[in-house]
Amino acid sequence: MQKNKIKICYFGIYNPDFSRNKIYISGLRELGAEILECRDNSNGIVKYWNLWQKHKSIEHSYDAMIVGYPGHLVVPLAKLISNKKVIADLLGSLYDAEVHSHNPSFFKKIKTKIIDWLAVKFADIILLESHAQKEYFEQKFGKSEKYKVIYTGFDLADFSKLEANKVAKDKFIVLFRGRLTPESGITHILKAAEILKNENILFKIMGGGQLLEKTKAIISEMNLTKVMLLTDFLPQEKMLEEMARADLSLGQLEDNPRLNRTIPHKAFESLSLGIPYLSGDAPAIREIIKEGETGFFTPLANPESLAQKIKFLSQKPEILAEVSKNSKEMFYEHFTPEILAQNILDLLNEFS
Repeated sequence: MQKNKIKICYFGIYNPDFSRNKIYISGLRELGAEILECRDNSNGIVKYWNLWQKHKSIEHSYDAMIVGYPGHLVVPLAKLISNKKVIADLLGSLYDAEVHSHNPSFFKKIKTKIIDWLAVKFADIILLESHAQKEYFEQKFGKSEKYKVIYTGFDLADFSKLEANKVAKDKFIVLFRGRLTPESGITHILKAAEILKNENILFKIMGGGQLLEKTKAIISEMNLTKVMLLTDFLPQEKMLEEMARADLSLGQLEDNPRLNRTIPHKAFESLSLGIPYLSGDAPAIREIIKEGETGFFTPLANPESLAQKIKFLSQKPEILAEVSKNSKEMFYEHFTPEILAQNILDLLNEFS
């Protein structure tokens, strides 16, 4: 890939350490783009004033603006103060996330609907995480050339030369890493663990969240001695080492409409490490994974089918080895920071 001397203002209230922002920024810098960060996370309306003031010092110094994720709230401001193309990395819909994950009030539903609508109206280009998200936006806000799919990927620098640990173990390790939320399907995982309690299979659950106490209670009530719950914070390196010991990585498993459109970050982590990924069968994840070639699927919200699939795969090391190889090759072909950043630069050239 050729180095690019373009100057990009990365704008908004985004967290630079959040995976999607970090991946895009590092990829763009690797390709030679100069990133001018204009960021503020003050409370209330103060953030708008601060962003406006910070932007004044660089307003004539860049070629394009990217509003980092989450940035739905500040897209109108970005468009009003910049005379350049505004690329809004929305990832998905705020309204969608609130309704299907947080049980919001009527007021919150109306508020997030308005925020979504304004972000779509003011942005020149909208980056979304999947084609399923693009279809959702077309249904909600009408068809538009604005919607562009850029996958999230994974920052290879986070694990350097770390690889999946293929050293022989006394148990087949199944890993779930992520927030213990209703859409995660954690209760289905625990039910599958109960079904497989007499098998030589260890379930390792890494995470916390609103269902943590319920998860602990179920583990205790069912006496799930082959479920290991890790809730302590782990540095990135240690967390990835734990991942690398797994034989199988579990994705989202609940039957939740929002999951039809999202691709969890851990899917890209698993692909990059060559850890076979088993997900609930939903449209978005099918965009990057093919059954039996680069990963596996199981019916959503179905612990019996999940248990059956895990048991089958635990007895098929040759299939897992082939999927591990294929998934890692696919990651390096499509989802590295540099490849994703080049996709963004191509969009900028297209709309320049």
